[in-house]
Amino acid sequence: MPGAATRRKDTSISTYRAKRDFTVTAEPAPSRRGKRSPLPIFVVQKHQAHRAGLHWDFRLEHNGVLLSWAVRKGPSLDPSDKRIAVHVEDHPLDYAGFQGTIPEGQYGAGAVETWDRGTWQPLNDPDTGLRDGELKFTLAGTRLNGKFTLVRLRPRPGRSARQDNWLLIKGHDAEERAGANAEALEAATKPPSAPSAKAAPSADRPATGAKRGKLPPKQSPQLAAVTEEAPEGENWLTEIKFDGYRLLVWIENGTVRIVTRNGLDWTDRLPAIAQAVSGLAVGSALLDGELVALDAEGLSSFPALQEALSAGRDQTLFYYLFDLLHLNGWDLRAVPLKERKQLLRGLDSWRGILRYSDHSEDDPARMRREACRMGLEGVICKQGDAPYSAGRGPTWLKVKCRGREEFIVLGWTPPRGSRMGLGALHLGYYDPSGALHYAGGAGSGFSDDELATLRKKLDRLAAGRPHALHVAGERLDPRINWVRPELVVETSFISWSGAGRVRQAVYLGLRDDKAAKDVVRPVADPKAERHAEDDLAPGRRGPVVAVPPRRPARQPVKRAQAAAIVTARAPKAQAEIIEGVTLTHPDRELWPGITKRHLAEYWRAVAPHALPGLAHRPLAIVRCPEGAAGEQFFQKHAHGALPPGIRDESFMKAPYLAIDDLQGLVAMAQISAVELHAWGSTEADPASPDQIVLDLDPGEGVGFPDVVKAALDIRDRLDALGLVSFCRTTGGKGLHLVVPLAPADTWDVVKPFCKAFAESVSREQPDRFLSTVKKADRRGRILIDWLRNGMGATAIASFCPRARPGATVATPLAWEEVTRRLDPGSFTLRTVPDRLARQRSDPWQGFAERRQRLPKISTPGGTTVSGATKTSIVTARPPRRR
Repeated sequence: MPGAATRRKDTSISTYRAKRDFTVTAEPAPSRRGKRSPLPIFVVQKHQAHRAGLHWDFRLEHNGVLLSWAVRKGPSLDPSDKRIAVHVEDHPLDYAGFQGTIPEGQYGAGAVETWDRGTWQPLNDPDTGLRDGELKFTLAGTRLNGKFTLVRLRPRPGRSARQDNWLLIKGHDAEERAGANAEALEAATKPPSAPSAKAAPSADRPATGAKRGKLPPKQSPQLAAVTEEAPEGENWLTEIKFDGYRLLVWIENGTVRIVTRNGLDWTDRLPAIAQAVSGLAVGSALLDGELVALDAEGLSSFPALQEALSAGRDQTLFYYLFDLLHLNGWDLRAVPLKERKQLLRGLDSWRGILRYSDHSEDDPARMRREACRMGLEGVICKQGDAPYSAGRGPTWLKVKCRGREEFIVLGWTPPRGSRMGLGALHLGYYDPSGALHYAGGAGSGFSDDELATLRKKLDRLAAGRPHALHVAGERLDPRINWVRPELVVETSFISWSGAGRVRQAVYLGLRDDKAAKDVVRPVADPKAERHAEDDLAPGRRGPVVAVPPRRPARQPVKRAQAAAIVTARAPKAQAEIIEGVTLTHPDRELWPGITKRHLAEYWRAVAPHALPGLAHRPLAIVRCPEGAAGEQFFQKHAHGALPPGIRDESFMKAPYLAIDDLQGLVAMAQISAVELHAWGSTEADPASPDQIVLDLDPGEGVGFPDVVKAALDIRDRLDALGLVSFCRTTGGKGLHLVVPLAPADTWDVVKPFCKAFAESVSREQPDRFLSTVKKADRRGRILIDWLRNGMGATAIASFCPRARPGATVATPLAWEEVTRRLDPGSFTLRTVPDRLARQRSDPWQGFAERRQRLPKISTPGGTTVSGATKTSIVTARPPRRR
């Protein structure tokens, strides 16, 4: 509404000052000295006001103040809870630490307590979002985490904007929980620690073996030795084996330093983690843990971790802590592990970015079996009475469930076919004596971008064949381009081959946190005969190392009952990178027998045909996170972060999504966007349509042969007006007639034309057609749905699947195919790629070149609708029934 913003209440900090008498209330007065944070904070304060009643004050730090909303029912982690949030006056930053009672007679009199606090990150420009009425962000707190949106409500017509009302809505992500309203969250979690409560050094010894001492400036991490079997005996603590980056973190007087296992300072790279650690109620501490990424199901993912770090989104990551080496002037490294963990657990409620890695004291072998049965990567077994000892030793043991290792890159082979960059990486490792062993090749798991990036790195490391490289089995491919052994990569694989080589290895990512010299493991398949590769006769050609095939789809693993060990879980199926998009849970079914991976591969197959109708065109989507048979969501804008390849845009306040290429189509598969509905115009000129769609939607009792006859008849009527039309199935029970246009007229011209055309057909043959959507009138007739032709209106695009049984696809047809024998159910996600491969010509040949102008058309009222001018349409009233 024009001018609505000027009628809203003043929410500036001056309003806050004017409402309060700071000689009476303990609330902080506005000050220019308000302490700002490295990352913007959020705070939620539960406010039992005497006049306004119970509500929750939701505040976001921005531009030196706390933007504030009063949320009557409190925030929720359930996306179905849309909470009214009244935008109130800005508060000073110091208000984030206020708790207590506002005296009677003062504004807001009543009790205030801190309900949640943490950091927030905007997902769109905050100033633009506040102006336009849509603010998207993520929260990292004790009770609230993940994506949220604040959306301004328009005042009801005829009412003044006395309040600036918004909706606070939880976005769909790993943190959403059905029924997790404010009351449920309060019952399940403790309130956050006070931010200013830094503990002073204690005079009492905190644990057995603790010694007075300064915070050590350097510390090498304790490492786990690899073993094939879980240890036996008592006093073993079993933890999850995390799939991330090992980090040591120092905190002293609020200053945080984050260091990787090989000594790199990552403090600047991880500002959100640093901010979260600075909020711990400690004076000084040295922490040990692992940085991980969690996917939509709360499962850890190394590719997602790399993607988040590359994009600078550390606020989406989690730091799982499993050890405490120093606390408030006490050196704890000589303290038994079990006591160190007890002290660590008591430092926080562990509900935000920081998480506590719990353990089990049950039999390690049983816990290993349980972890493997659940599809986890493995476990770490630690002696509960052992001190912290830098380096690899027998008190920490790594017991894996499946093949997953870091390897040194020894070389690469050239690509084949249309592939660019490289064909496969060739890998190795050091044994405990320092000898270098060949471990096989990894030829899958790369995106196009990674292939190009890796090739550049490898070209700079070109070298001769490593001296005395130990090789078992077949001789090496002479086409290998050798490099200096400096790069370390993470891989997964099916098993060892029996000749010291990995089978079907998949590249997962570079490990820039590890040095090649640290990639040490026992010799794989030690009984296999080995030779030194540089002893081979020069120029002797051995067999080519095959590029591993695509990993077979894994069967879903049944989850066990929750146990103490399960704090973070590894993914059920390894993520894949397709066209630069990380495809998480690729084996999740969208239709019976058809997975996300199948949908991504479908888009790969049909992209050259589908992209002309989808790329650079405003879109709306239907998402099916639980599959086509589950709950479906129609979506026009992001509601949070999107994978690379999808853009969140708008035109004249009409939101839409957009893609540019095949990466965008794969990204749609990643978010389970099954249906893609397109505007009738392009992003280059959204106001001027370049096509119209007439949707023939049969009512109850209408057979498909009748729909076919209707399509042919309407085609002829359009021909008579000089308009060439094209036909496609809808993936449902109807047909679309699509008319390409020159983008010369605007929607307020095209939409009336479509309405007038549909009304003229239905008027002449009322027993067959109707132009109104009212369902009660549709039995036995076909609706000519003209409403898909307007600003922001959409229709299913060509080659797009439908969230319907059978995975049917909206498919372009030649008019020769539109016969009584046409079966729309035969065009499916499985059959359309083969159809395209067999086609000798495009059924819509000439569609893109057609630039038609709308002709004049008359209505019963005598008004002429034309593509040349904007007109109104007056139709005659139907006669009254006698």
